[in-house]
Amino acid sequence: MRRYLIIMAVSACVLGNGLGNGLVSNPASAENHGDHIATSDETFMEAVEAAKSGNYSHAFQLFEMQANAAQHDAQFNLALLLKSGRGTPQHYPDALKWAWLAHLGGIEKAQMLADEIIDLLPEDTTDDVRDDIATLLKERIDKGDKRAIVHYAQYFSEILYEPDYEQAYLWYSIASAVGVEGSQEARDEAASYLEPETMIDLQEEARTTYYGLSFGK
Repeated sequence: MRRYLIIMAVSACVLGNGLGNGLVSNPASAENHGDHIATSDETFMEAVEAAKSGNYSHAFQLFEMQANAAQHDAQFNLALLLKSGRGTPQHYPDALKWAWLAHLGGIEKAQMLADEIIDLLPEDTTDDVRDDIATLLKERIDKGDKRAIVHYAQYFSEILYEPDYEQAYLWYSIASAVGVEGSQEARDEAASYLEPETMIDLQEEARTTYYGLSFGK
């Protein structure tokens, strides 16, 4: 909850008027955090303070680092910076990517931000962003990130223009098998859209896929 409230504060800073002129990047400060920089609360707070003080370039660097480490609150803040063009030139496709990933990570305001960005993009660009997200999530799964499994399932049910409940069911089944919280209920919800014959085929596919992954062996 604390980090979520901070997100709202950063949102106000980014969207406010007259904030932050002549920003200066300070990557040396970031290097001093040590190996835990990409996930630490200290790094997140440093990014927040940088944004609040108008040093958007430094905030962008730190939020980007944390976003790439699947820190979903940082992903949302990074999307705000990319959409507004603070700390980096505006880049709507990347802003959408991070907003969607933040949404998959449970950040409540992220889908609203994503919807705003979608209105600014041509349809083919939005489709390209969807493809990028699928690739990123699959890479995380292949590296053994269990959290990415349920996000990949959500991708099929929530990010695609036309939900693919078959793939959602398959990946929620795998997420349930590895014990991701809430995945069993989501699996059963996806199953409600499927014919029994289809579901049985997907169960076989899910089993094969599961045992082909690093945590299924």
